[in-house]
Amino acid sequence: PVVLGRSNSCELRILDPMLSRQQCELTFLNNAVRVRDLESTNGTIVNSAVVHEAPLYPGDILTIGMANYVVSYYDGEGQESFEESYFSENSI
Repeated sequence: PVVLGRSNSCELRILDPMLSRQQCELTFLNNAVRVRDLESTNGTIVNSAVVHEAPLYPGDILTIGMANYVVSYYDGEGQESFEESYFSENSI
């Protein structure tokens, strides 16, 4: 899993005062991506719905803290692996 949050211990550190130290984690397994909230203060939101755990699909909007992240990843032959997937940041 990849943990997102404000803490130095997170694999993906995001300096956003609205994020918890450990906000959520992303899991990449069997050609699927899932997000799980880590009991954050302000919640983890997918497509405007607060979630505890949910799958993420290309085009979904993950909202954590003060930012929206549009999910984008590739799983085809010769494409980026899930671990090399990325999020496009769009400020709220």
